[in-house]
Amino acid sequence: MEWGSNLLFHCALAHIFARCSLVAGMDKKSKSLLADASGTISSPAYRDLRKYMGKEEVISEHASWIFLVTPSLVLGSTFLACFVVPGPWGWAPIHSLGSLFWLAASLGLARFFLALAGLDAGGTFGGMGSSREVFAAALAEPGFILSLVVLALMTETTSLMGMITGLQGMSIFETPRVLALLALFIIVIAEMGRIPVDNPDTHLELTMIHEGMLLDYSGRSLGFLLWAEQLKQLLLLQLLTVLILPANINLMNPSGQGIPLETLLIQGILQIGLIVLLGAFFATLESINVKVRLFRIPNILAMGLASAVLALITLWIMKGGI
Repeated sequence: MEWGSNLLFHCALAHIFARCSLVAGMDKKSKSLLADASGTISSPAYRDLRKYMGKEEVISEHASWIFLVTPSLVLGSTFLACFVVPGPWGWAPIHSLGSLFWLAASLGLARFFLALAGLDAGGTFGGMGSSREVFAAALAEPGFILSLVVLALMTETTSLMGMITGLQGMSIFETPRVLALLALFIIVIAEMGRIPVDNPDTHLELTMIHEGMLLDYSGRSLGFLLWAEQLKQLLLLQLLTVLILPANINLMNPSGQGIPLETLLIQGILQIGLIVLLGAFFATLESINVKVRLFRIPNILAMGLASAVLALITLWIMKGGI
């Protein structure tokens, strides 16, 4: 595991992006404009997060230590996942050879404890949300990991920074890469809890998945969980961005010395612009679609898994072996 000398700088950037709820606020604003409704300049997500951080917590008498530690653990695990995904500057604080599996393990740990916490409080809706979350995760995570593994096989490294460097010399229209990115697009919708898989704005017990696990939380703990949710959304959009438009940075020169400042600025602007476009794209999908029934979710996620499997088979055929 290798730590960059500018780790604190990137941690501060991740904090600012997450704290301001950039993607969440942009998403709400986009959906408001598409619905022809007036919106405010300030981000509603930012105001909600600040409000929850200052409120008193109400904890169920049936809750155990799992319920108490889950908000901090989920937020910490999400931050750990952020450390291995390169930002718009093209550098990640942790870029070891196993960073792909670090990413999957960090997100999986957060989901595991959140599902346990939904059951731990003893609420009906929390248990319902946990069971649905695990149901969707069992279908989404294999396709998510397999699509990244295909890209890792193409670039011959499991380091996300190494993958980005390897993808720079490849055409974006290569069949395995296109199929892997298609799989990620489909599965990211479920990972972010968006329509048509889930509806983040509903509290109806018949439709909610992720929100069901948060109903027993309040105050600062709820703020931590919402912060982690917004950070994960930004993380997944950034992951898609760097795989579609890899940033050009030298792995042997992580500090960026020797790279023209104009190049770094242009790369950063293009990366941030693509994140905004992807956020608007997913917001548009939410506005023109409706949430599907629970038992139709496997049909959607199966398309993502099938696309990842096809990417692996296509890569095997093109290379004559893996």
